[in-house]
Amino acid sequence: MVVDDKEVTRRRLAEAGVEVLPGRFFDVRDPSGNRVQIVQYDEIQFTKTDRVLAGMGLELGKSEQALGELREKGLAD
Repeated sequence: MVVDDKEVTRRRLAEAGVEVLPGRFFDVRDPSGNRVQIVQYDEIQFTKTDRVLAGMGLELGKSEQALGELREKGLAD
């Protein structure tokens, strides 16, 4: 699941009593028992077009590391 702010999500899930699974990633289980990994939008290569972001009313950027990975693949300026 992609979120704006991973730490805010972590706090809110903790407040709701959701257990973070052990390991190096931020994984939880949904009510059906499925494993869900939480990732922060600006830290991953996945991207939305400017038009889609505008349509959603979002202004999201990417970290320099994610931008570098996208540039290496010719997917960012």
